[in-house]
Amino acid sequence: MSDSAWARYRRHRWLPQATVALLLVALTAGFVLVRSGQRDRHNEDALARACGGALPREDAAKLLADDAWWTLRTGPAPRALVSCTLGGDGEGDPWFTVTAEPVLDPPLKGVRVEHVVNRTPYEKVPDWAEEHERADELVTVPCPNGLPGYARPVTSFRVHASTDSPAIERVGALVAAVAENVRTSRHCGGTSVRETDVQTVSPSPQDNEPDTSQAECGWFRPVLLGTALKGAEQSAHGATHAWARACSTTLSKPGGGVTVSSASWWGEVLPEVRTEYGRELAQAGHGAPPTTRRKNHELAVWAEGRCAGGRTLHRVSLEGADRELLLARADSLLARYLDASDDCHDTKVLGKVWG
Repeated sequence: MSDSAWARYRRHRWLPQATVALLLVALTAGFVLVRSGQRDRHNEDALARACGGALPREDAAKLLADDAWWTLRTGPAPRALVSCTLGGDGEGDPWFTVTAEPVLDPPLKGVRVEHVVNRTPYEKVPDWAEEHERADELVTVPCPNGLPGYARPVTSFRVHASTDSPAIERVGALVAAVAENVRTSRHCGGTSVRETDVQTVSPSPQDNEPDTSQAECGWFRPVLLGTALKGAEQSAHGATHAWARACSTTLSKPGGGVTVSSASWWGEVLPEVRTEYGRELAQAGHGAPPTTRRKNHELAVWAEGRCAGGRTLHRVSLEGADRELLLARADSLLARYLDASDDCHDTKVLGKVWG
């Protein structure tokens, strides 16, 4: 009987094909379920390890594709505290990156007038230290107890994140969670980081920076040099930083010209200024005038006092070919500059020195 049933089954018009199709469907479904389970376990493990396990699972998962195998790349990057990137392994799969890094002051390039006049008087900072300017979300967190292991005191850190996911509104939760984890694990002290502390990053202006020369150079007028340079072309460059301000103005006309510069320094950079301009300060009021054989001369006059930023050093200098003009105008230019300096008192003139 079984043979006849098997024979009837084999002779059936569609039943064998249907059985094979059902077996293939079952095998495929089983394979898909197994692979799906493996993928889910893989993704859960990657998410658990990302950024030291500090990421909120639900928010992070919403940024990524459910049907993709997530690839984790973890740091830390150079000098970073935490760094992780998580995303799908296929082309076009969404991803996100979260980084926590110390806020480090870039090293000073120099305190000379020509450096202070420069809008960015610092050495070139590494690319990683500017990455937060290109991020989507950012928070800067105070660390009153300080972060150890750095040459200079570090009392704050920043956490920033970027993504190409359409669920970008979830990024703030990741930033806040990583920031709070760093704050507590590094024993920073201070207050807890909340998602409301996270800010959207605004692109930094790259072009058309405002000309701030007028603020630093507004004290100077060409008439202060008399009539010798009447009608001369004038160009001025100035800048103000947290520790200094400076201006350099050049008056030029056929046959000669004069460059007048002014600068003030205060706060922690004063020792560096005294070192950089040590010879001038030591000879201020005592140096001999240069010989008349030189084609160009520089005369600087120094003063010190107390201004809004604390103890302050001031310097006004004139550079040009006419030695008598420089000597005749140096004291009056310093007086004009000091009068225009706000909130300054107890001023003492240290003297002139030829360069």
